[in-house]
Amino acid sequence: MSGTGMKAVVVPDRMRDPYTFESILSLNDEILKSGVIDMSRVDFIEPYSMVSLLLMGRNYLRQKGEKARIVNLPAHLAQYLQRMDFFKEGVFTVPETAVAGAALKRSSASRRLIEITGIPNKERQSIEVISSVIALFRKKAPVILKFWMTDPVVDFFVTVISELCQNIFEHSLDTGYLALQTYRSGNENIARLVISDSGIGIMKSFAGRPDIVYGSGAELVEMALTQPISSKREFGYGLCQVNSIAERLRGILFIRSESSSLTALYNRKDKTGKYMFHRNGLAYFGGTQISISLSA
Repeated sequence: MSGTGMKAVVVPDRMRDPYTFESILSLNDEILKSGVIDMSRVDFIEPYSMVSLLLMGRNYLRQKGEKARIVNLPAHLAQYLQRMDFFKEGVFTVPETAVAGAALKRSSASRRLIEITGIPNKERQSIEVISSVIALFRKKAPVILKFWMTDPVVDFFVTVISELCQNIFEHSLDTGYLALQTYRSGNENIARLVISDSGIGIMKSFAGRPDIVYGSGAELVEMALTQPISSKREFGYGLCQVNSIAERLRGILFIRSESSSLTALYNRKDKTGKYMFHRNGLAYFGGTQISISLSA
């Protein structure tokens, strides 16, 4: 049955960070059956949730051959998603609130973000996009990183963007998305970089390396972050470098792949306390979704 004839899936107000968004991903099978997402209860969306929602819609489009629908979208969220180029991806039908609502202008006040940017899975096109994103980031960095602004921090972010975007065309066998924004949540200023795809995922990527032994998906993610292993070659330092940068910035690194996730809370790390947290047995969601956050 077409998505237009199915009962809408009412999603909770759980789009405030990568951890709470797990409640939305637990509804993924229902959303794939329905194709209609009721967002009347949602009051806030941050970049990771936004990009993951986009991936959910893209998966529906690929499986069903038609666009999913978002209904009862609050006007302020419609404005935000329009501003972030969410609907430009052509995955969802555009809600009436997004058509009728006044779009947020690309003013100086919105220099704190980089809109959703598609990362191709072909090397030449991907390199062109990555170069363009890095140039735009360097231009906007004084505003995006206002609370953390130093030359080394800018260079760290450039390295992370380059490494993670390259992983999309090298490992995922799919296209992906990037988004970056600094926003205020409660008393915190948060800078969040999101780079995600719905490709083969980390575990499938390492299927050709029987010499790498691990007990769970989250354990493999930790190995990739802390050891120079690679699914394509004998050694790989990309994720190790990203992890080292997240630690130096005292940020939060979150990686989800298939049914597992790892959270590294470097902002709370001490000599004795645990700071890496594994989760396995989560609702299946293909590909790899990564968030790196700073707070001030």
